[in-house]
Amino acid sequence: MNSLRRHLCSVQRFSCRVHHIALLRTAWTCPNRTSSTGHAQDKSMVYVHQTGFTKPGLVPSLTPFGMKLMTYLRMVDIPYQYSKTFKLGPKGKIPWITYKGQPMGDSGLIMEFLNEEFGVDLDSQLSDKERAISRAFIKMLEENTYWGIGYDRWQENYSHLGQLFDVPSALQLFIFPTASRKVRQMLHAQGLGRHSTQEIHAIIQKDVWAASEFLGNKPYFMGEEPTAADPTVFGLFAEFLWTTPEHSHLYKLTNEQYPNIKDYCLRMKEQYWPDWDEVVGTKR
Repeated sequence: MNSLRRHLCSVQRFSCRVHHIALLRTAWTCPNRTSSTGHAQDKSMVYVHQTGFTKPGLVPSLTPFGMKLMTYLRMVDIPYQYSKTFKLGPKGKIPWITYKGQPMGDSGLIMEFLNEEFGVDLDSQLSDKERAISRAFIKMLEENTYWGIGYDRWQENYSHLGQLFDVPSALQLFIFPTASRKVRQMLHAQGLGRHSTQEIHAIIQKDVWAASEFLGNKPYFMGEEPTAADPTVFGLFAEFLWTTPEHSHLYKLTNEQYPNIKDYCLRMKEQYWPDWDEVVGTKR
């Protein structure tokens, strides 16, 4: 018992040190998208804060909302700087930003604010009916389909977590079980976690089918031009494509069953993430 207690205390002390180091770590500059002076933060810069520690070769962010926000910033040519942190934003969520010294949370609200601040509107060419359709798909993906990632990652394919997060094994033993229990509680509260695995697969499959049918062969989700729906669609399905194991239901949906989703993501990646390999650490 004393040996176990000493081991747990050691892991906790190590966790605290890692946490402290992460908070002190300076933000790194995203190639071709940001500037860095090496001095105090530039208040005119958008600083995107989120957890790092992603294994090399995957995605720039392990949260669809991080992918969404950074893709949006690239689409509207707003310079930003990426900052790794364990700290949660003002709404208790990741990612969040600091702009002109003020913290702001929730990717959707951040985008609305920056639209006003920089005078941009990706939906300017859409009719009211098209805006309504876009809104419906965004909310389906963010409020329902998103939880399929939580189930796949933290419950069904729990053993794959070590392939996603670049953290020491001792820390994995402390963090992963705690996070898995928390996600299980959240899934139950949201509702998806009350179903069987087979039922969850069917629910998510119908969402992906709907997105695939609507996308069709269009270059962007809503049509011939990029809109505010594209950061959400790309951000979510990038997680399906590039963070799930090959036996995963989510992997098979986007890589096999609905290939137009994969083709769309590859187009978005090529257009807005030309530095992808550098960002994810596969090109030095």
